[in-house]
Order: sequence, then structure tokens, then C-alpha cells
Amino acid sequence: MPTGSQKFRTETRRLLDIVVNSLYSQPDVFLRELVSNASDALDRVRFESLTDPEILSGDPDLAVTIISDPSAGTLTISDNGIGMTADELSRNLGTIAGSGTSRFMEGIEGGNAPELIGKFGVGFYSAFMVADRVEVLSRRAGTGQAGARWESDGRETFSIEEADRPGRGTDVILHLKDGMDEYLDRNRLESIVKAYSDYVPHPVSIGVKGEEGTRVANSGTPLWLTPEKEVAPGAYDDFYRHHSQDFESPFLRLSCHVEGAVEFHALLFVPSKRPLEAMMPDWRPGVDLYSRRIRIMESCPDLLPPWLRFVRGVVESPDLPLNISREMLQQSTVLRTMGKALVRKVMDRLSTASREDPEGYARFFEEFGDFLKEGLLVDSDYRQDISSLLLVWTTADLDRPVLLHDYVERIPSGAGVPYVTGSDRKAMAGSPHLEAVRRAGTEVLLLDGRLDELLVPSLSSAIDRKMIPLDREESDSDISEDDRRRRGEASTRLAGLLEYMKSVLGTRVRDVRISTRLDESPCVLVPDRNDPGEVWRGLMKAMRRDAVELPGILEINPEHPLVSYMHGLYETARSDGRLERCVRLVHQMGAVLAGSAPTDPSSFAADISAAILADGEA
Repeated sequence: MPTGSQKFRTETRRLLDIVVNSLYSQPDVFLRELVSNASDALDRVRFESLTDPEILSGDPDLAVTIISDPSAGTLTISDNGIGMTADELSRNLGTIAGSGTSRFMEGIEGGNAPELIGKFGVGFYSAFMVADRVEVLSRRAGTGQAGARWESDGRETFSIEEADRPGRGTDVILHLKDGMDEYLDRNRLESIVKAYSDYVPHPVSIGVKGEEGTRVANSGTPLWLTPEKEVAPGAYDDFYRHHSQDFESPFLRLSCHVEGAVEFHALLFVPSKRPLEAMMPDWRPGVDLYSRRIRIMESCPDLLPPWLRFVRGVVESPDLPLNISREMLQQSTVLRTMGKALVRKVMDRLSTASREDPEGYARFFEEFGDFLKEGLLVDSDYRQDISSLLLVWTTADLDRPVLLHDYVERIPSGAGVPYVTGSDRKAMAGSPHLEAVRRAGTEVLLLDGRLDELLVPSLSSAIDRKMIPLDREESDSDISEDDRRRRGEASTRLAGLLEYMKSVLGTRVRDVRISTRLDESPCVLVPDRNDPGEVWRGLMKAMRRDAVELPGILEINPEHPLVSYMHGLYETARSDGRLERCVRLVHQMGAVLAGSAPTDPSSFAADISAAILADGEA
């Protein structure tokens, strides 16, 4: 047996510095690595006991124990697993990535090997992030050999000597650096174990030297690996609350086991309520990534697209191509494959809920519909699929939303989709813009979401229909032949009044026209068809860029008594001031009827006052 001081075989001090100081993003992971190694050792001895039951004799209860000693400044991680001989200590701990676990798995035929994670030679060295000296006391099971002690300061050398250990297993003793006292605190240790190792298949107990007893820190059952029929009632909800810190029950649960090019288990949840911070740009995704029950990444950003970031849960795969730190994935192909499968399963589950539980789905969409709309806007790969999940409001029923595709199916084949945008669907449904289509019995799409105006091009692409805005300037192609004829006749009859109104309003409008959409209202102000809209203007303003607001078009109803009155004034008394005041009032009224504030409130109030006084004097 080699004893005494030895140099690390192939690693230089610089490489050790990289492992200790640069490989891991946070020091807490040292405990994850050491608990993982201990769990691997327990799995190995359990595996060997299948052919040699005596190997567990006298100590059959496999466990990991963590003991802090505040007075000595040490932290000890112990297991009663397979242990190591002096030769194995030299080989496994003397060479970076010289993993006993790796060689063990290579030596066992695939289907019979226990599932082990980790490269002992690298994960072990994370201990030097928090310790300036590490001792390893180990005794190999089933050999009859005495124990051995390995010791190093993590620089260029290590020493090995014979040592007593009463039974099989390994003790890793960390002599903590100054400033690392937090890792002597039982509660701190428990929180780290729960965060990373809550689901390892062996109990992990934590105690403090000088205090009575230890307590098990890991309590999680990996429900994603458990057949559904074996899961106790309420266990899924309890898991969800523990994982997400959400005290509401989830809206949906999705569990699956996928085999093929990539194997993985997933247990996902769709919350029933949106957290207050959910729409913040730095809100992190809610799916954690595991490999062999060890958490590799919290809130993995690459599993689901950003528009599904409200989904919570766990995904575990034995096929993850981890690098030696286990924190960064070496390649993204596996994640992309898993991600595509998960997106499809989440969308299928939501689609099923939209049909089988329409009321519950409506509540979900009220909370998370903006996320799906975000996906429709930014993710062309899933645009059509997302559109099948959208709930919309129409003039057919102001109290119950309908699936977008169900609404589109009610529109004649090849016809465009008439829509209006706004913030109050009841006001939108009663808008003057819809008077003509209401008379015709046409069902109109009411886009009342705060970002819905931005979605129109994406909606058109997703449903392969032309979108026809009823609250904008009309194009001739959207007007029937009869309406064009009637508009032409009225325009000829009222040509003088129209020109007079244009002269009074000047640059405040682009044009004054006869309307084909008005039945009851006297007028309405409509945006230019090239106007970017309020939402775009707001976005441009947020980016400190100018977005020109184009003058609107004032449309008047040639059959309305007010217009007839104005025409009479034009013919008989256009110079006495009343007609000019009426023109200004009609312009402001058109803005109000379109759902906007008066463009000039002071002038509007003055004109109303003058009109009332004139009426009283008449």
C-alpha cells in the first residue's frame, strides 16, 4: 500500500486552482457533491450485496450523516457505503476526474448497473472551496483490510497512511476556512440538503457535535419517478406547494415518462393563480432540472420557451451531458429534444382542459392568457398551436369567451375577421364603428387585452384569415357595391358641407367623409389606416423614439338629423358662427364616440356652453 506524501499524478497547482476557484458558481454546491458521492457509495454497496449479502452484515441501514463540530471548525460527511482501499484513495483522489464511479459503471453490464451520478475525483475537490484541509478516512467493504486516511490541502501533494475505522464506509472531514462558519450551522446545512439533495434515495441526517441526536434533512419523495397509482392522495398538491411555495392548488398536473432518443421523467404543474411578479422581465422559469435525483439546475431557462415560464415542476433525465462541474450542460441537443417534447405535452394538456373544463380554462386564461399571447407574438414555430389555445370575446356573448378557432369556424369560408380593439368590451360592442355590422348580424371579434393590438398580424398568420379593423379607416375593398353607391350619392349632395368642415378643422383631421358604418350616431372619428395605434406609440415612447400620431378621418352620418341641421345652416346661415361651432362640436363628439377623450377639452367645454346658452335664448 502506498503511504506517505505523494504528488497529484497529472494535475498541476494551476488546474487545482481552476477546479476550486472557477469551476463552480457558488460554494454551497460542495455539499451537493459530497452527499452525491456518499449516495453513490451507498448504491454501490447495495448493488454488491445482491451477490454478496454478507457485505451488509452488522450494518444494513444505509445512510449519509453530516456532523458539524463548531469548536474544532470541522464538518464531516460520513456514509456506510462501499468505502475505498488505500490504492483506491490514491487513484480516485489523486487524479482529477479519476472517478471510481466512472470505472465501476464501465465494468458493469448496462442493465445491471445501479444509476450513479458524478465523477468523484472532481466533485470531491469542490470541498476545497470551503476547506483549507481535507481528510478522508475510508474502509473498503468486504476486503478485511484496515482503513486508510487520505489528507491534502488541495495544492500539489496529498498523503496516505493506515488508519482505524470501525466499519465499512467513508468519512470526509473538512477543516473549514476562516469565514466559512455558516457551514457549521445545522439549519444552514439542512437548507442546502433540501435544495440540492432532497430526493437522494438514502436518508441524510445532520447533527452537531455535543448536541444530542441527529435529524433527517431530506424528506422528498421523487414523485416524478413514482407510478401514479402508488402516489398517496394529496401528495401531488403537497409536492407542488413545497416546490413552488404557492399555497393554492394547481390548475393542472402533467406527469410523463418519455423514452426514445432521450429518456426523461417530468412532473409539471400549471398554477391556478399568477404571482404578482410573474410579468416582470427577470421572473425566472419554474422548472428544475435533475439528474439521478440530484438537482443540477434550478429554474432551467432552456427547457421551456419564455412564454411558458409560468409552468412549475421537475424534469429528470439520465441522458444529460453534464460537464465536470455538473452546473453547465456540455451541449444543448438533449435539452432541445426534451424541450420540444415538453412543450407539446403542455399544450396538449391545456387543449384538453379547454374542451373538458371550459370554466376552469377560462379562469386559467384570465391569469395566464398574456403569456400565451406573448408566445403568439414572438414564437413563429408554435404560433398556430398557440392560437388554438386562445380565448377571445365576441359580440355574440359578452359574458362568456370562446376559443378563437371555434369563432373562426363560424365565419364563412374565405371571409375576413372583423375586429375592434379597446379596453372595455361592453363599450366596444356598443361602439358606433359596429352599427352597420350589428344591423347585418355579423359577429365581431373584441380585442380588449392591453397588448391585443400588437397581435393582429400574428393572429392573421395563425388562422390564415384577413383581419378587418372596423375601428379604422375603411378601404374600398371592405365596402359593398351598394354602400359605395350610397356614399357617392351623399358625398355629392353634401359636398359643400364636407369642404366647409375640412376648412374649419384644418390639420386636425386628414379628411371629412360620408360614413358607411353609421346607422344611429351622427359621427365618429376613425384613425388613419397607417396610424400605428396607441400601444405602438406607448412602446415607442418607452424606447424614447417618436411615433407620429396621424390626423384621423371624421366620418358623418348623412341621414342623421344633426347632419341635416348642419347642412341647413350651411345652405342658409353659414356665416353667423353657429355652423362653425357645430363643426367643432361634431369633431370632438366623434372622438368621444370613438372611445377617446376630446382632443381639445377646453374648446369642447366652451362650445357646449355657447350652444346651451344659444338654445336658451332661442
